[in-house]
Amino acid sequence: MIRALAFLAVACMPLAAQAADVAIRKAGHYVLLLDADGKPVAGSYWLSPTLKIRVHSRETGLPTEPEFVDKDVFPTRIAAMLALVNRHYSYAPEPSFAAIGKTQNITQKSMQVGPLAKMFGPDELIVRFSPMGTLASNLEGVDLINHFYVTERNDLQPPGPEWGKRVYIETLDIDLADRQAARVEHIASGEALSSGDFYIDYLIRGNYTPDFTHCLEAKRRAPDYAEKARNQREGSDKYMADTFLADGSAFWEEQPSGAPDEQAMNAFQICPPGAK
Repeated sequence: MIRALAFLAVACMPLAAQAADVAIRKAGHYVLLLDADGKPVAGSYWLSPTLKIRVHSRETGLPTEPEFVDKDVFPTRIAAMLALVNRHYSYAPEPSFAAIGKTQNITQKSMQVGPLAKMFGPDELIVRFSPMGTLASNLEGVDLINHFYVTERNDLQPPGPEWGKRVYIETLDIDLADRQAARVEHIASGEALSSGDFYIDYLIRGNYTPDFTHCLEAKRRAPDYAEKARNQREGSDKYMADTFLADGSAFWEEQPSGAPDEQAMNAFQICPPGAK
Protein backbone atom coordinates (compact mmCIF):
# COMPACT_ATOMS: atom_id res chain seq x y z
CA MET A 1 0.00 0.00 0.00
CA ILE A 2 1.35 3.44 -0.90
CA ARG A 3 -0.16 6.12 1.29
CA ALA A 4 0.90 9.72 1.84
CA LEU A 5 0.39 9.50 5.61
CA ALA A 6 3.63 11.27 6.45
CA PHE A 7 6.42 13.05 4.64
CA LEU A 8 9.75 11.55 5.66
CA ALA A 9 13.13 12.49 4.22
CA VAL A 10 15.47 9.58 3.50
CA ALA A 11 19.12 9.90 2.63
CA CYS A 12 19.76 6.73 0.65
CA MET A 13 18.10 4.28 -1.70
CA PRO A 14 17.91 0.59 -0.70
CA LEU A 15 19.98 -1.71 -2.90
CA ALA A 16 16.87 -3.76 -3.71
CA ALA A 17 15.24 -0.63 -5.13
CA GLN A 18 18.26 0.04 -7.32
CA ALA A 19 18.15 -3.52 -8.62
CA ALA A 20 14.43 -3.32 -9.38
CA ASP A 21 14.93 0.01 -11.14
CA VAL A 22 17.44 -1.54 -13.53
CA ALA A 23 15.58 -4.83 -14.01
CA ILE A 24 12.24 -3.42 -15.14
CA ARG A 25 13.54 -1.03 -17.80
CA LYS A 26 14.09 -3.73 -20.40
CA ALA A 27 12.37 -4.04 -23.75
CA GLY A 28 9.25 -6.18 -23.42
CA HIS A 29 8.95 -5.80 -19.65
CA TYR A 30 5.94 -4.30 -17.89
CA VAL A 31 4.98 -3.30 -14.37
CA LEU A 32 1.44 -2.80 -13.04
CA LEU A 33 0.14 -1.31 -9.83
CA LEU A 34 -3.12 -3.02 -8.80
CA ASP A 35 -5.87 -2.24 -6.32
CA ALA A 36 -7.26 -4.63 -3.70
CA ASP A 37 -9.44 -6.34 -6.35
CA GLY A 38 -6.51 -6.88 -8.71
CA LYS A 39 -7.63 -4.17 -11.14
CA PRO A 40 -4.92 -1.92 -12.56
CA VAL A 41 -4.40 1.58 -11.22
CA ALA A 42 -1.47 2.41 -13.52
CA GLY A 43 1.19 0.64 -15.53
CA SER A 44 4.14 0.92 -17.88
CA TYR A 45 5.58 -1.20 -20.68
CA TRP A 46 9.14 -0.60 -21.87
CA LEU A 47 10.03 -0.61 -25.54
CA SER A 48 13.65 0.18 -24.58
CA PRO A 49 15.42 1.38 -21.42
CA THR A 50 14.64 4.97 -22.49
CA LEU A 51 11.17 4.63 -24.02
CA LYS A 52 7.96 3.20 -22.64
CA ILE A 53 4.20 3.44 -22.92
CA ARG A 54 2.21 4.39 -19.83
CA VAL A 55 -1.44 3.91 -18.95
CA HIS A 56 -3.54 5.21 -16.05
CA SER A 57 -7.01 4.17 -14.97
CA ARG A 58 -9.69 6.80 -14.62
CA GLU A 59 -12.32 7.07 -11.92
CA THR A 60 -14.99 6.22 -14.51
CA GLY A 61 -14.82 4.72 -17.98
CA LEU A 62 -11.89 3.26 -19.86
CA PRO A 63 -8.27 3.97 -18.93
CA THR A 64 -6.15 6.54 -20.72
CA GLU A 65 -4.88 5.79 -24.20
CA PRO A 66 -1.27 4.56 -24.20
CA GLU A 67 1.26 7.39 -24.31
CA PHE A 68 4.84 7.04 -25.51
CA VAL A 69 7.11 8.77 -23.03
CA ASP A 70 10.78 8.72 -22.07
CA LYS A 71 10.06 9.13 -18.34
CA ASP A 72 7.03 9.75 -16.19
CA VAL A 73 8.01 12.88 -14.27
CA PHE A 74 9.08 15.90 -16.33
CA PRO A 75 9.37 13.95 -19.59
CA THR A 76 11.23 15.36 -22.56
CA ARG A 77 9.08 13.58 -25.18
CA ILE A 78 5.42 12.54 -25.25
CA ALA A 79 3.41 11.04 -28.10
CA ALA A 80 -0.13 9.66 -28.13
CA MET A 81 -1.43 8.08 -31.33
CA LEU A 82 -5.17 8.64 -31.19
CA ALA A 83 -4.80 12.18 -29.89
CA LEU A 84 -2.07 12.97 -32.48
CA VAL A 85 0.14 14.32 -29.70
CA ASN A 86 3.85 14.46 -30.53
CA ARG A 87 5.71 17.00 -28.41
CA HIS A 88 9.11 17.82 -27.00
CA TYR A 89 9.49 19.44 -23.56
CA SER A 90 12.26 21.33 -21.82
CA TYR A 91 12.41 22.87 -18.33
CA ALA A 92 14.23 25.81 -16.81
CA PRO A 93 15.50 25.38 -14.21
CA GLU A 94 15.68 21.59 -14.19
CA PRO A 95 13.31 20.27 -11.49
CA SER A 96 14.83 18.53 -8.48
CA PHE A 97 13.22 16.51 -5.69
CA ALA A 98 16.13 17.47 -3.42
CA ALA A 99 14.72 20.89 -2.52
CA ILE A 100 12.18 19.53 -0.03
CA GLY A 101 9.78 22.15 1.26
CA LYS A 102 10.76 24.75 -1.33
CA THR A 103 8.51 25.79 -4.22
CA GLN A 104 10.26 26.05 -7.58
CA ASN A 105 8.81 28.12 -10.41
CA ILE A 106 9.70 26.10 -13.48
CA THR A 107 9.21 27.24 -17.07
CA GLN A 108 7.98 24.34 -19.19
CA LYS A 109 8.53 24.87 -22.91
CA SER A 110 6.55 22.65 -25.26
CA MET A 111 7.28 22.20 -28.97
CA GLN A 112 5.31 20.24 -31.55
CA VAL A 113 7.52 17.68 -33.31
CA GLY A 114 7.39 16.45 -36.89
CA PRO A 115 5.42 17.74 -39.92
CA LEU A 116 2.81 19.43 -37.71
CA ALA A 117 5.52 21.59 -36.10
CA LYS A 118 5.23 24.16 -38.90
CA MET A 119 1.61 24.80 -37.93
CA PHE A 120 2.25 25.45 -34.24
CA GLY A 121 4.65 27.61 -32.29
CA PRO A 122 6.17 26.81 -28.90
CA ASP A 123 4.06 27.00 -25.76
CA GLU A 124 5.37 28.07 -22.38
CA LEU A 125 3.83 27.40 -18.98
CA ILE A 126 5.04 28.33 -15.51
CA VAL A 127 4.69 25.34 -13.17
CA ARG A 128 4.91 25.67 -9.40
CA PHE A 129 6.67 22.51 -8.24
CA SER A 130 6.88 21.78 -4.51
CA PRO A 131 8.73 18.63 -3.32
CA MET A 132 7.23 17.61 0.02
CA GLY A 133 9.33 14.63 1.03
CA THR A 134 10.72 11.20 0.13
CA LEU A 135 9.61 7.95 1.71
CA ALA A 136 11.06 4.45 1.43
CA SER A 137 8.45 1.68 1.42
CA ASN A 138 8.10 -1.98 0.52
CA LEU A 139 5.33 -3.42 -1.62
CA GLU A 140 5.17 -7.22 -1.78
CA GLY A 141 8.92 -7.58 -1.42
CA VAL A 142 9.93 -4.72 -3.71
CA ASP A 143 11.70 -1.78 -2.05
CA LEU A 144 10.37 1.49 -3.40
CA ILE A 145 11.44 5.12 -3.26
CA ASN A 146 8.40 7.43 -3.28
CA HIS A 147 8.63 11.18 -3.81
CA PHE A 148 5.67 13.26 -2.61
CA TYR A 149 5.14 16.60 -4.31
CA VAL A 150 2.63 19.19 -5.48
CA THR A 151 2.35 20.78 -8.94
CA GLU A 152 0.24 23.83 -9.69
CA ARG A 153 -0.37 25.87 -12.83
CA ASN A 154 0.75 29.46 -12.53
CA ASP A 155 -2.10 30.77 -14.69
CA LEU A 156 -5.89 30.98 -14.71
CA GLN A 157 -6.53 27.73 -16.59
CA PRO A 158 -8.51 25.09 -14.67
CA PRO A 159 -6.30 22.32 -13.23
CA GLY A 160 -6.36 18.92 -14.90
CA PRO A 161 -5.84 15.47 -13.37
CA GLU A 162 -2.04 15.82 -13.67
CA TRP A 163 -1.97 18.71 -11.17
CA GLY A 164 -2.18 18.78 -7.39
CA LYS A 165 -0.81 16.33 -4.82
CA ARG A 166 1.14 13.51 -6.46
CA VAL A 167 3.44 10.58 -5.72
CA TYR A 168 6.32 9.65 -7.99
CA ILE A 169 7.54 6.07 -7.46
CA GLU A 170 11.08 6.51 -8.71
CA THR A 171 11.96 2.81 -8.60
CA LEU A 172 9.18 1.94 -11.05
CA ASP A 173 9.09 5.28 -12.90
CA ILE A 174 5.36 5.56 -12.23
CA ASP A 175 3.70 8.84 -11.26
CA LEU A 176 0.27 8.92 -9.58
CA ALA A 177 -2.20 11.32 -8.07
CA ASP A 178 -2.14 10.77 -4.32
CA ARG A 179 -5.70 9.40 -4.36
CA GLN A 180 -4.58 6.80 -6.93
CA ALA A 181 -1.53 5.87 -4.87
CA ALA A 182 -3.76 5.27 -1.85
CA ARG A 183 -5.62 2.56 -3.82
CA VAL A 184 -2.50 0.55 -4.65
CA GLU A 185 -2.34 -2.80 -2.86
CA HIS A 186 -0.40 -5.06 -5.23
CA ILE A 187 2.36 -4.97 -7.81
CA ALA A 188 2.64 -7.21 -10.89
CA SER A 189 5.41 -7.44 -13.45
CA GLY A 190 6.43 -9.63 -16.34
CA GLU A 191 6.78 -9.61 -20.11
CA ALA A 192 4.18 -8.77 -22.75
CA LEU A 193 4.32 -9.78 -26.41
CA SER A 194 4.17 -6.13 -27.58
CA SER A 195 2.92 -2.71 -26.54
CA GLY A 196 -0.53 -3.58 -27.88
CA ASP A 197 -0.55 -6.86 -25.98
CA PHE A 198 0.27 -4.96 -22.79
CA TYR A 199 -2.65 -2.57 -23.30
CA ILE A 200 -5.04 -5.43 -24.10
CA ASP A 201 -3.92 -7.19 -20.91
CA TYR A 202 -4.57 -3.94 -18.99
CA LEU A 203 -8.08 -3.72 -20.45
CA ILE A 204 -8.82 -7.36 -19.62
CA ARG A 205 -7.64 -6.93 -16.04
CA GLY A 206 -9.80 -3.82 -15.71
CA ASN A 207 -12.88 -5.70 -16.99
CA TYR A 208 -14.64 -2.48 -17.97
CA THR A 209 -17.59 -4.17 -19.69
CA PRO A 210 -18.25 -7.93 -19.88
CA ASP A 211 -18.68 -8.02 -23.68
CA PHE A 212 -15.49 -6.03 -24.33
CA THR A 213 -13.50 -8.18 -21.92
CA HIS A 214 -14.89 -11.42 -23.39
CA CYS A 215 -14.04 -10.28 -26.91
CA LEU A 216 -10.46 -9.32 -25.99
CA GLU A 217 -9.94 -12.62 -24.18
CA ALA A 218 -11.20 -14.54 -27.23
CA LYS A 219 -8.99 -12.56 -29.62
CA ARG A 220 -6.01 -13.15 -27.36
CA ARG A 221 -6.60 -16.90 -27.63
CA ALA A 222 -6.87 -16.77 -31.43
CA PRO A 223 -4.20 -18.68 -33.41
CA ASP A 224 -2.94 -15.57 -35.20
CA TYR A 225 -2.72 -13.33 -32.13
CA ALA A 226 0.88 -14.14 -31.18
CA GLU A 227 2.03 -13.53 -34.75
CA LYS A 228 0.32 -10.14 -34.88
CA ALA A 229 1.92 -9.18 -31.57
CA ARG A 230 5.32 -10.35 -32.78
CA ASN A 231 4.95 -8.27 -35.93
CA GLN A 232 4.15 -5.23 -33.82
CA ARG A 233 7.09 -5.78 -31.47
CA GLU A 234 9.49 -6.24 -34.39
CA GLY A 235 7.81 -3.48 -36.44
CA SER A 236 6.30 -0.37 -34.90
CA ASP A 237 7.63 -1.03 -31.38
CA LYS A 238 11.18 -1.40 -32.66
CA TYR A 239 10.77 1.57 -34.99
CA MET A 240 9.69 3.81 -32.12
CA ALA A 241 12.47 2.54 -29.84
CA ASP A 242 15.07 3.22 -32.56
CA THR A 243 13.84 6.60 -33.80
CA PHE A 244 11.47 8.27 -31.35
CA LEU A 245 14.08 9.95 -29.18
CA ALA A 246 16.78 10.11 -31.86
CA ASP A 247 15.07 12.07 -34.66
CA GLY A 248 11.93 13.42 -33.05
CA SER A 249 9.50 11.74 -35.43
CA ALA A 250 6.54 9.48 -34.81
CA PHE A 251 5.65 6.78 -37.28
CA TRP A 252 2.08 7.96 -37.91
CA GLU A 253 3.59 11.15 -39.33
CA GLU A 254 5.74 9.25 -41.81
CA GLN A 255 4.59 8.92 -45.41
CA PRO A 256 4.30 6.09 -46.13
CA SER A 257 3.75 4.84 -42.60
CA GLY A 258 6.86 3.36 -41.05
CA ALA A 259 4.94 0.59 -39.31
CA PRO A 260 1.64 -0.47 -40.92
CA ASP A 261 1.29 -3.37 -38.46
CA GLU A 262 0.26 -1.02 -35.63
CA GLN A 263 -3.49 -1.17 -36.22
CA ALA A 264 -3.51 -4.97 -36.15
CA MET A 265 -3.00 -4.70 -32.39
CA ASN A 266 -5.40 -1.80 -31.76
CA ALA A 267 -7.75 -3.07 -29.06
CA PHE A 268 -10.64 -0.94 -30.29
CA GLN A 269 -10.33 -2.23 -33.84
CA ILE A 270 -9.92 -5.81 -32.67
CA CYS A 271 -13.07 -5.45 -30.57
CA PRO A 272 -15.18 -2.53 -31.84
CA PRO A 273 -18.35 -1.47 -29.96
CA GLY A 274 -20.90 -4.26 -30.02
CA ALA A 275 -18.36 -7.03 -30.60
CA LYS A 276 -18.53 -10.08 -28.33
